[in-house]
Amino acid sequence: MGKNCNISDGVTIFTPWNVSIGDRVSINVSCYIGGEGDITIGNFVAIAHNCSIISETHIFTDTTIPIKEQGTMGQPISIGNDVWLGSKVTILGNVNIGDGAIIGANSLVTKDIPENVIAVGVPCKVIRFR
Repeated sequence: MGKNCNISDGVTIFTPWNVSIGDRVSINVSCYIGGEGDITIGNFVAIAHNCSIISETHIFTDTTIPIKEQGTMGQPISIGNDVWLGSKVTILGNVNIGDGAIIGANSLVTKDIPENVIAVGVPCKVIRFR
């Protein structure tokens, strides 16, 4: 964890693997950060309340075996510098969010987001450049 970070009450950071948090990051109330994949959060990132950053998924390729019996696999997540995640944003694995991006409230991020854009929705899509 970097310098001058603010982690609010009720934040869960759960992972047996690597989580890297840069300088001047704020993580608001009731956020969840975890999973099997590496998670990198840059500098000057603002994460609003109730966000989830989930770096793993269930394996479900074999229909003859129950999903819960197939295990999970890690998927990395990278959040650039100067990013703002609105409240209740969910970020799933294998996603990179570029520097300066803003992700609107209640968005579901399943694909890479370029730098310096505003993106919203389920699934999250770019609506304009900053």
